[in-house]
Amino acid sequence: MIEIKKLNKTYHLKTGDVSAVRDVNLTIHDGEIYGIIGYSGAGKSSLVRCLNLLEMPDSGILHINDNPEIVIENGRTRLSERDLGRMRRGMGMIFQHFNLLDRSTVFDNIAYPLRYSGMSRKDIEARVMELLELVDLTDKRDVYPSQLSGGQKQRVAIARALANKPSVLLSDEATSALDPEATESILTLLRSLNQTLGLTIVLITHEMAVIKAICQKVAVMENGYVVEEGNVYDIFANPKEEITRRFVNSASPLSRVHKMLEEDNPLTRIKPGEMLVRLTFDRDCVGESVISEVSRSCGINLNIVLANVDIIDGAPLGGMVTVLSGTPENLEKALRHFERAQIKVRRLA
Repeated sequence: MIEIKKLNKTYHLKTGDVSAVRDVNLTIHDGEIYGIIGYSGAGKSSLVRCLNLLEMPDSGILHINDNPEIVIENGRTRLSERDLGRMRRGMGMIFQHFNLLDRSTVFDNIAYPLRYSGMSRKDIEARVMELLELVDLTDKRDVYPSQLSGGQKQRVAIARALANKPSVLLSDEATSALDPEATESILTLLRSLNQTLGLTIVLITHEMAVIKAICQKVAVMENGYVVEEGNVYDIFANPKEEITRRFVNSASPLSRVHKMLEEDNPLTRIKPGEMLVRLTFDRDCVGESVISEVSRSCGINLNIVLANVDIIDGAPLGGMVTVLSGTPENLEKALRHFERAQIKVRRLA
């Protein structure tokens, strides 16, 4: 388990002080894939670098797995070098730009952290081959990073991060430099590692689609603060903060409706006796025949403009943008019917 309590980090720059992490409190359970999302400058990368003390926080408390509790005051901690090294060995880290050694082969890149661990050459060889098989790169053992694709480079970086058998993997924008196909491949690999190794993954990103694809929980950061946090499904189904709603919309095909409204698309152009609404169907009502029931019982017509169903953390979350038409009384009756069916309704026009 990772516990973060009242963590703060300020950078003192020539241009002035920048508060990157402000009073952050989070709990990440063993075996979770936990996402931390925010726009550039939100403090998410600073937060994850504070976890393994690559950046020393100004103040706060960290408790990571079975390591001693780390109390930081005035940018200092009493943690011994031995305990610090033990903690860091239990946390692997991968980065956006891979950080591979260009003049070393794939084998040597992965072996690098093991050469200082006291392992024998034979044991290092066995461990590296095990890791190459784990990330599906056994045929790339003797090639150099320049001969690899972006996705393959990140697989090497993941294997190197796992060399010392950490229980936690920190991923700082690890898919941001990859194309969509390579991104999907890396996310599939991370999910597999989480399941087969019981690995806890803390994933930093600015892409809500990545959160939706792989995470169970998410924290949303803005200006150094965690402004919203919870299960990924609940955050997508009912985002509370404006910034969270923007992130959720960025990952939804239904957000195209806003562009359609701006362009006065005929599909979203409303006539008298009509309204344009967005309906959200959570796990309790996806699959129910609510739309046909409303049309029959309330005497209205529905013209579907956009529709989508996602599977988030194993559960369905559906959405629909539709034009409702009918008398004012019947439209009001339909809205009440949706409410009783636990369907969230947001009027767009």
